[in-house]
Amino acid sequence: MVLLHSAVGADWQSPPKGTSLRTLNEAEEQGFILIRGEFQKRQFCLTERGAEHVARDRRRLAARKL
Repeated sequence: MVLLHSAVGADWQSPPKGTSLRTLNEAEEQGFILIRGEFQKRQFCLTERGAEHVARDRRRLAARKL
């Protein structure tokens, strides 16, 4: 979830420091992100499903604050 929330828009971007390959692969398998590149040059972007999931989760968190 931290990986998805760290995304700024749907453009290609580097994952946050400390993000494991396992985390990236799991998010990709679930259809939330696409991955390109290898090792230090690895990047990810949100898929439509990932962007919808993040938006829904942010609305849920905002509602809890009220």
